[in-house]
Amino acid sequence: MGPSLYTMVEPVEIAELGVYVSALKLPRVPENWPKLLASWKSHDMETWIQVVDALAVAGLHHVLFLAFNAVSAFRYGYNKLKRLEAELLLVLSGTDRFLRAVELAGAKTGRPGVAIIVAKGRDACAHSAERISASIDGSDALPGQTREEAIVVAIARSLDVGSSALNSVGDDTRVILYELVEEGALIYC
Repeated sequence: MGPSLYTMVEPVEIAELGVYVSALKLPRVPENWPKLLASWKSHDMETWIQVVDALAVAGLHHVLFLAFNAVSAFRYGYNKLKRLEAELLLVLSGTDRFLRAVELAGAKTGRPGVAIIVAKGRDACAHSAERISASIDGSDALPGQTREEAIVVAIARSLDVGSSALNSVGDDTRVILYELVEEGALIYC
């Protein structure tokens, strides 16, 4: 028997905010994902789950930054929406308009997706990841982004991947991540 999901999808703590974050790559967002979402969350009021389009996510570090920005917005009272799950989508899409955020980064049935879990407890985060993995075949921990995947996300988000800054730095993935994180944070300006 291989390693349990509990060790494979280890929640990452954002100690400054008292939350844990996990992200799972979904090979295909199922048609009944809104119903599944309710079952994944169960009755835990301190766990938030958002399913997004995989093309909007540049790896685990991107998810951690967007979770940090969205949770900070709630902690310090400058959130745009009433629900953290929706706020995550705003930050990910880099817009303060919810319908536009859904269009840019919302989950698309039948396409690859990412389930983002934010919870106040480590165990709650891990259990949610287990429930998701048990209900969607082929789901796995979200890895760091490869250069090619980062460029695909950048193109999908209309970032200028041919810019001299990108070429001169040499580490395209970090530059793209920086640009995506900055774009998400700017919705609060």
